[in-house]
Amino acid sequence: MTLPPRRVGIVGNREKKGARALIPALARWMREREVQVLLEKGIAGAVRGLGSGVPLGSLISRVDAVLVLGGDGTFLSAAREAARGDVPILGVNLGGLGFLTETAESDLYPALERLLQGDVEIEPRMMVEARVRSRKSKAPWIESGLNDVVIHQSDESRMVQLDLRIGSTSIGTLAADGLIVATPTGSTAYSLSAGGPIIRPTIEGLLATPICPHSLAFRPLLISAGEKLRVRVGHNVKRARITLDGQVSRLLQPGDDVEIRRAKGRVSMISLRRESFYEVLREKLAWAGPSTRTRIKD
Repeated sequence: MTLPPRRVGIVGNREKKGARALIPALARWMREREVQVLLEKGIAGAVRGLGSGVPLGSLISRVDAVLVLGGDGTFLSAAREAARGDVPILGVNLGGLGFLTETAESDLYPALERLLQGDVEIEPRMMVEARVRSRKSKAPWIESGLNDVVIHQSDESRMVQLDLRIGSTSIGTLAADGLIVATPTGSTAYSLSAGGPIIRPTIEGLLATPICPHSLAFRPLLISAGEKLRVRVGHNVKRARITLDGQVSRLLQPGDDVEIRRAKGRVSMISLRRESFYEVLREKLAWAGPSTRTRIKD
């Protein structure tokens, strides 16, 4: 990766009016500073006068950094591609919670000044990989995600039965609405809503969180990053589905084997924050209650 960047790719959610309105001035601002700008094809098609853009995969191979305008969903889809090219990525939040898109729109240009000066930190974020081996296919289906892997029922309000193993050790059969296997980055997403703990992103590990388990004995479990979780879909389970980051998915067949482990690639997140991870938790998630709560006096 090259920092400070001289070639910046811009990815945005074309459905957000704020992203479409921001890009012309943003591109002009960068070009005035002799930074080459490339637009992703989708957002370029929604903005006049800036060309047709290029597909995301091609854009990643041609830039030093990626700027994402939108929310966490847009960031996740761009991050998976950026990880393949080891290109750092900065998210700009245009509304909503924005836990991954850390830079507010009002702070955009000061943030870019720091980026162009190289006054930023790169945070490598662990990813999760899922490998599906099916009797109906010779080659495994392999995908990676930044947040999580979820195995769930596809279209019926029925439980799934999953045989779970860590390495060669069986840990039981889970009957539940599903199973979330999250990275530390993803621990503040779906897994948190399902009762999983919050994990600092710099910690290496995979968090297995059952979704509404039939037995209270199944609690969230933190697995070492070097271990592999093996899941076999029960033979009476029909139309189960595996989904990564809420975006990439496929159907699972009874008897399919899913191996979930730490991915080889990582997402290089550009960080400009001065505050700690725990301050961000308080700001974004109101963790431990409002900051105005009564404090114990010294």
